[in-house]
Amino acid sequence: MLSLNAKQVLRDLEWLVDGHYILADFQLGPYWRSDWREILTLHRHNPTSLMAKLEQTKSHFLGSYFEALFSFAISELSVLSIQREHFQITRQGKTLGEVDMLVALPDGSLQQFELAIKFYLHRADLAPNDWIGPNKNDSLVKKVTRARQHQLQILKTEEGANSIRDLSSGGDIRASLLMFGRLYRGLHTESDLDEWWREEGGAWLRASDILWLSKYFSYFIVLEKPHWLAFPCFKEDFTFFSPETAYNLVGNFLHDDRPLHLCLSSSESEANGIKRHVFVVPDTW
Repeated sequence: MLSLNAKQVLRDLEWLVDGHYILADFQLGPYWRSDWREILTLHRHNPTSLMAKLEQTKSHFLGSYFEALFSFAISELSVLSIQREHFQITRQGKTLGEVDMLVALPDGSLQQFELAIKFYLHRADLAPNDWIGPNKNDSLVKKVTRARQHQLQILKTEEGANSIRDLSSGGDIRASLLMFGRLYRGLHTESDLDEWWREEGGAWLRASDILWLSKYFSYFIVLEKPHWLAFPCFKEDFTFFSPETAYNLVGNFLHDDRPLHLCLSSSESEANGIKRHVFVVPDTW
């Protein structure tokens, strides 16, 4: 089961609607309800129904959390109508693939969504697969290629068309990839850090370089899944960034070599300061 923070769930939901895409074949912006922010305010006062829906998610994976969050956003905050979700296409008992979501637009036309939530770090030395996941088993090129060649084609097969015959009048169904997430540039020198500070987006650096961050940041939070999306509330759980706390973080790699996902802030204040997402990776990553 997912361990969720209601305040952060609402931040993540707002982050989703604001459209933090890595790649988007379909623009959701025109289809959000004009009063979606007011609806979110109501849920902030009483998040019971939102949390109940998300807590039905049996998987602890980040992807499952995001899909549940997206489903709630489409059903409660948009003018789109969900027709089916997570339905499998089979052939003689063998699964050919799964459709994440099929929605109806206000004009009645159908739209297939293939969803993804991804966090990719740039490794120029691995080109063309130079944007890779923290665990290095996934890449942007591989994910997009797989989606384009397989998942987005599934309803064009005979079995796929038959699976939605009761919904479709025979017209073309557009299939779109919606990949939310964040890209992280590599910080290999302190000059890279200075350039990134003047920009936006995520970054990553090796454990031995972690003290570079103290030049601009004074506080940090280690982010836990599934809350990797929106900035957290620093008032609740922040740690002062110092040589001691930095080296304690690096010490984690002695027994767990998975990259650490941090949110850093230049100020203790929630309203002030600059906040950024950073992966700290082992020197051998």
